[in-house]
Amino acid sequence: MKKVDIIGLGEVVVDWVTEVPHFPKPDEKIDAISENYFSGGVTANYLVSIARLGVSCGFIGAVGDDSYGDFLIEDFVNEKVDTSLTLKKTGKKTPVNFIFVTKGEKTIIQSPHMQTTKIEISDLDKNYILSSKHLHTTMIHPIITKKAIEIAKANDLTLSIDLESQIAQRGWNRLKDDLLKSDILIPNKEGAKSITKSNTPEEAANILIKKGIPIVIITLGNKGALITTKEYQKIIPTYNIEKIIDTTGAGDAFNGAFSVGYWIKEWDLEKSCRFGNAAASLKIQKLGARTGMPNEKELIQFLKKNDDPFF
Repeated sequence: MKKVDIIGLGEVVVDWVTEVPHFPKPDEKIDAISENYFSGGVTANYLVSIARLGVSCGFIGAVGDDSYGDFLIEDFVNEKVDTSLTLKKTGKKTPVNFIFVTKGEKTIIQSPHMQTTKIEISDLDKNYILSSKHLHTTMIHPIITKKAIEIAKANDLTLSIDLESQIAQRGWNRLKDDLLKSDILIPNKEGAKSITKSNTPEEAANILIKKGIPIVIITLGNKGALITTKEYQKIIPTYNIEKIIDTTGAGDAFNGAFSVGYWIKEWDLEKSCRFGNAAASLKIQKLGARTGMPNEKELIQFLKKNDDPFF
């Protein structure tokens, strides 16, 4: 089994993406501008972002025994994401999400198969996890997540958690045992507000720090990223992009590039966030969650073009 630097535990899906002139009203029929399908899934996108930056990584999760599953695994292989623990589950369907994009903004309808097409605890390979440096998860499947985190933390792996709003709605009491094991929590702003029942990202981050999470980085869309520790709180602004095509996968691009900067290159939080912001800025200029994710050369060129003093 291959040794990798970063492991992602979570979801991989097919994204059917339709551009529409506006979001339809009830009972309204509209003509789409375009229709495409792409590989997607929050954790899977995160790993592709990492792989394109030249860092070895692997996906732990499942697809169905159908043509969509074959498509997703083949795409991982092409992107150099290790699939040693990407399992095809007999009798299960590969999740397909439907994404509507208008004027660069998206609405996502998630497949119910994201909850049912999953690995079992018996599928987890302890040696595979221990061969890596870092575990990243969205906590979509609680029992499997808990076991993987136990293995990682008992063996000194670092841990980051991407907390989205639909997972945060499970509530602090159900999630706290795993959240408190994270070295960095990276929620989007709605996930952070939901888990803390607060009104602003700043307030949410401060609550999470007080609960015992050492570092919280909240992604703020076109406003950048909010870093919060016990010592300070600071927004790292993103870059000005004139034409936004599709924001799907922007947070995943940020998380992947941030992880490369912070965990692999060992940069500080602010430099790593700027690296993440730049990756997201390039991603949103293309349709599809992964299409615009940059390689390292493209990312450094973008940073230099924007006169970033850190690069």
